[in-house]
Parts: sequence; structure tokens; C-alpha cells
Amino acid sequence: MLTKIGLKNFKRFQEMTVTKVSQINLFTGINGCGKSTILQALLLMRQSPEHSRTTHQIVFNGSCVELGDFDDVRNSQISRNEPIEMIFGFQQGEHQIDLHYWLAENSDDDMVADITKLVGTRPVESSQVSEHLIFTFSRGINNYDLKMKNAYQHTLATWYNLLFNSFPERSNLPSDLVNFTKIHYISADRIGPQEFYAKQSFTEFPNVGRRGEFIANILHKKKDDRVHEHLRILDAATETVSDQTAAWIKIIFDGGQLKMKSVEANILLLELNSDDTLQFYKPINVGFGYSYALPIIVSGLVAQPGEMLIVENPEAHLHPYAQSQLTQFLARVSTCGVQVFIETHSDHVLNALRIAVLDQLIQPDQLNILYFSKTSNQPPVSISVNADGSIEHWPDGFFDQTNKDFNRLFGI
Repeated sequence: MLTKIGLKNFKRFQEMTVTKVSQINLFTGINGCGKSTILQALLLMRQSPEHSRTTHQIVFNGSCVELGDFDDVRNSQISRNEPIEMIFGFQQGEHQIDLHYWLAENSDDDMVADITKLVGTRPVESSQVSEHLIFTFSRGINNYDLKMKNAYQHTLATWYNLLFNSFPERSNLPSDLVNFTKIHYISADRIGPQEFYAKQSFTEFPNVGRRGEFIANILHKKKDDRVHEHLRILDAATETVSDQTAAWIKIIFDGGQLKMKSVEANILLLELNSDDTLQFYKPINVGFGYSYALPIIVSGLVAQPGEMLIVENPEAHLHPYAQSQLTQFLARVSTCGVQVFIETHSDHVLNALRIAVLDQLIQPDQLNILYFSKTSNQPPVSISVNADGSIEHWPDGFFDQTNKDFNRLFGI
């Protein structure tokens, strides 16, 4: 599981700023204060190996994010010669490892950054040593400790490929400790209702796409897969992705049905209704909320243990009741071994997670609520939720606008 993300000279973060993360994470706060930046660092690691599995570069524009060129990504206050730094900390069982990347501008292509140095360390408890070096490479010159030395003959490209997937099985580290490629991502900019979907061939990692553009294809491909037991609705027809998707739609929207059919060799249709009748309609005639929530539901149902799910603004186009139900669905997803990241401006999403703690669906230490303020180069404020769902520390600007408005209305 990912435990921390550190950024230096990356967009608004000039000094090294480390953000700790947990099993389910809620990113909240003022617009333009770093919520998306943290997630974009992860998504760069997700999309870069799609460009080339043997590359030693970070690709700024790909399937997940389009950040522009090196000048758009580097902090505007630093010299062009200063590297961008990223740290990713992982833990699986008793193993903890930090990967520290140094990125430099590519002189031939400003749409990518070169990985000039990568150091892997394992923190240790010692009065003399703060961390144990596992490996390091710089410009293709590799150095390893004895535990890694005999695993493979590594080149820079091979190391990069392994780090995006897993460490060598013959080393003392568990496989799949690092798995950047298995990140499901649903952006705030989703495509909404469609008349039809063209059948698509799949990449190595099938997913709904950042805008939900492959939703019908994933439903078609995964329709007979069984979902995790923590996500199963018992009164659904079966335990398959197809029937469980329909069951969750009914719960989240307090009614409604879904069906999919293939009308031609290369065309898929989704049809919905909102009142449990036998009459089905095109998505555009049911409402944007269904089409905006569907990619999130399907991603949660098909995500596997060890993978990540990033959702931006799950509340978009949803009634407060649906926001609450969808958030509690995401809380259930996090209990299946999937690490969940939610970026939101909705207090209904926040309160649904507090209720998930109250109902013991998730434990307080599994929920990580982060509030990003306007203070530059400072990590976000961590907001703790007690076992009864209460919050004691409520900083100014953290979902307090309703109270401020009521105070103004009532002259308090």
C-alpha cells in the first residue's frame, strides 16, 4: 500500500512536501492549493509506462493527465537546472520502502522528463542508521546491496520496468510492492450520457478510462466476473459485475435499472430507467447523474486487491442522497484491499465517510482526511475522525461555509 507522496519543485510545491496517505483518502480544501497536484504525480507514474515499458522518462501528457511541458510542471521559482523530486513510500506486510526520483529536463523533448537518479531505501530503527540503502542508479550506472545484487543483471530500463510492476521475486522483497500501472482513475471531466459505445480492444490494464469512455466495453468484458464479497448485494440476481452494478445503481439512486445490449458487431448500447418499471430509456433521457456515477461504480466493482482507485468529484450531478450512498460504496471498496483516493468539495461525501466510521464499516485509522489550505510548501492538515464519527479539530475553511452562511442569515 502507498503510505506517502513527497514532491519538490513540482508545480506549487517548491520545498519537499510529504503527504501521508492511508487506505481511503479524502482530499479537500481551497481550489488551486495542491489537491490535484498530489494525485497528478501518481497519475504520471501510471501513464508513463504506457508510453514505453522500457523508458527511463516521465511522460507529461498521456491517458490520465495532460500537464503540458517541463515549464508547466516545474515550480516557477526554481532554476531550470534544479531537478524535480518525487518520493513514493510503500508498505506491504512488514516491508516499507521509499522510492526517490530525480527528474531533469530533456533537451530534445520538453514534453517528458528524464529520470536521472532513483534511490530505493528501507527505513530502519537504529540509533546509528536512519535508512537502509536497497539500490540506487544514476544515468544507467547501477549499484545494489547484496540482497539485490544477484537477482538480475539490470540496466536502467530494466529497473524502471520492474519498479512499475514488482521487485524481482528472487529478492527478499514481496512481489507487487510497487504497482503504479494498476490505478483506476475517473476524472471530474466525464463524458456523460452517450447514444452508443463503439466496441474497443483493451490495453493490458482494462479500465473505464479517465472520462468513463470505456464504461460499456468494461461492462461487456467483465459482466460475468464475480465481485469481491464485501461489495456483494445479497438480493441481486447473481454475484457478477453485471448484476451487482445494477443492484448498486438501485441502492445509490433509490431505484433504477440498467441493461446493456449489442445491436451490431461493433456497437454497444446502455439503457436505464429510474423508477423500476419495464420501460428503459437512452441515458440522455434519464439524467446526467446516472452516467456520471456509473464509471465509479464499475471501477469499484472490478478493481482488484493491491490496486488503486482515484475519483475526482464523485458528487458531480448527484442528489445529496446519492452522494452519500456512492461514498459509502467507495468506503466498502477500500475494505477489499483497494486503496481509494477521493477529491471532493462536498460535505455530503465527508459526512458519509464519518458515518462509515460510526457504522464500523471502516476503522478511524483507515480513513485519512486531508485539508489543503493556501499555505505554500506545507503538507495538508490531517483531520482525525473519532470512532463515533465526530471531528474535534475543525480548521477554518474546512466545510464550514454552511455554518457561516447561517450565522450571517440569523445575525449571529
